[in-house]
Amino acid sequence: MDKPDYRNSIVNLAVSLFRSRGCEPNGYEPLAGLDPLELAGRPVVVLIVDGLGDNFLQRYPDSFLCRHRRGRLSSVFPPTTASAMTSFFTGAAPQQHGITGWYTYFRELGTVATVLPFVPRYGGVDFSKAGIRPGRLIDAESQFSALAGPCHFALPDYLVDSVYSQALSGTACRHGYGSPEELFALLEKFAGRGGGNDLVIGYWPELDSLGHACGIESPEAADLFHKLDRCCRDSLPRLAAAGAAVIVCADHGLIDAPQERVINLEEHPRLAGTLTLPLCGEPRCAYCYVRSDRKEDFERYIAEELDFACELKRSREMILEGYFGLGHGSPRLEERVGEYALLMKDDYIIKDRLLSEENSPLVGVHGGLSADELYVPLILVPRNP
Repeated sequence: MDKPDYRNSIVNLAVSLFRSRGCEPNGYEPLAGLDPLELAGRPVVVLIVDGLGDNFLQRYPDSFLCRHRRGRLSSVFPPTTASAMTSFFTGAAPQQHGITGWYTYFRELGTVATVLPFVPRYGGVDFSKAGIRPGRLIDAESQFSALAGPCHFALPDYLVDSVYSQALSGTACRHGYGSPEELFALLEKFAGRGGGNDLVIGYWPELDSLGHACGIESPEAADLFHKLDRCCRDSLPRLAAAGAAVIVCADHGLIDAPQERVINLEEHPRLAGTLTLPLCGEPRCAYCYVRSDRKEDFERYIAEELDFACELKRSREMILEGYFGLGHGSPRLEERVGEYALLMKDDYIIKDRLLSEENSPLVGVHGGLSADELYVPLILVPRNP
């Protein structure tokens, strides 16, 4: 298993963007080779393709995107959208912002939440209906209200006014789209509108969604990638030729997990009996909240029954070893990652199910530390591609 590199990561990319717009997020350096001074005073267009792993991209060496690949970046830990996109918005790692996976235990709410929909894991209405906004649970500030110059976000229609999108976009303008063609039309429309200092960010989640449903190795995923690649080829060079800095990157990659590699907690009642909460985090990285009088039983069960599928780590040690980021951390980080983490090996996943949850298997998964999940491409479209 690899470990995130917070000196060459999507966090550093975000810092380069923010510093180019006069904002100074604390704690992390700009990305080497992407000098904020070179981005200042010109439009910057960033397309974030959810689920576009670097290894996946390199399977298509003749694609437009791969031909303009300039290297790879590390995602954050865990490499998952909730943690990574919060890093894009804040210029901080999970070590600081404290969002540690799709399922996060918020002690201050007394429940495990599904972060991006901002609802309790068991379902129901979002927390904002009770007066709880995401900013009260995120320990790093969104940088978008402090930027010098206009900023535009292009998001799918169903996400553009979500509670989480509203909270993290700050004063940036959000624009919804319904198709890839509409997304690229928005990128072209807003680049350069503010006198050459616009920051335009597009987010495209469909590769991730299809990867979950059909598998990232599926023909459907390949077809969808080629459609995206054609849209990029037809649109992005025009932006670059007009003087914009054009960047394509991702939040994480995916792997496929065969059903025979799924470990269901309900089939391990002795293990379940040691836990005080449902498994949190991700199916590829599960945070375990263990009863104080059952820690030896928990460790023994993992060693004797599940060592073939996972590596057991103490969560506090992972914090100290820099998995979640560098430097001083969120005071709430430890309570959000449990006492232990199960890092799944190879293509194994572990999951449990609440009474309200259907058994809906995912084919493509992420959140682990394989190279396929952790590394994403850095793509720079030149002025004359």
